[in-house]
Amino acid sequence: MRYSFNTFNHSTYYGLPPTLPQQIDAAASAGYDLIGLDVLSVLAHERAGLSTRDLAALLKHHGLPCYELVSLSISADQASTLHSLEQVLRMATVLRPSQVLCVVTGGIDDAVVANTTECARSLAEERIGLSLEFLPTRHVDSIPEALRLLDRVAHPNLRLVVESWHFFRGPSTWVDLAALPLDRVGFVQFADAPEPISDDVHHESMHRRVLPGRGVLDLDRFCATLLAKGYDGVDGVDGVVSVELLSEAWRTADLREFADATLASSRSVWESAAMRFG
Repeated sequence: MRYSFNTFNHSTYYGLPPTLPQQIDAAASAGYDLIGLDVLSVLAHERAGLSTRDLAALLKHHGLPCYELVSLSISADQASTLHSLEQVLRMATVLRPSQVLCVVTGGIDDAVVANTTECARSLAEERIGLSLEFLPTRHVDSIPEALRLLDRVAHPNLRLVVESWHFFRGPSTWVDLAALPLDRVGFVQFADAPEPISDDVHHESMHRRVLPGRGVLDLDRFCATLLAKGYDGVDGVDGVVSVELLSEAWRTADLREFADATLASSRSVWESAAMRFG
């Protein structure tokens, strides 16, 4: 298994200054194999004078390839979707991520299907995968709903992100996860969660995640289910775990401490599941 440091916890989305160079350094020092960059922070660095090519040079210097670029926004609005696609493609042709994560606004109608197809096709031309994230706060909220869009698009470059927090806090079931074909999995995102303190699912997701193994989610079963279908990094499967710990508490911690803790806890949970259920 390979592990990717997801930078979104310290994204400018939260009103923070852009810190991608420091996060790249922290992820490399911790021993991460890969890194996932967020589009908003890349844009903020560009405005501040640090180009995407400068970021690519930093990744090369640290030997830390970009795995995922987050995110591409798809909706029924063709102009808006194509603007997001153009922005992502401009970065992706320099950063060369393996995957672009996309989210869909609204329901699955003909316009969304057409716009998603165009995104999958355009990224395929650059040999970059497109992975759809299902979120319990949106219409595409589960594995079955995400697969419904994949089936309508019917493009081999479109897969889905299996995100532990969204799996447990949304309507997806263990049957859904067990039945999910391996070739429909783009990659995995990973974090744990405490007992919720409110009904605000968005706030719980964006601010209250905890280190894997420190919460109440049955991550052992989650990992075991994915490992059983072959998501283990062998036989041509990516086998990448993007560690996306979105935590207000960790947002003010030292970046190196954050990177060390997220990698150590994630690796421990996955390796424990592999030994027990592999």
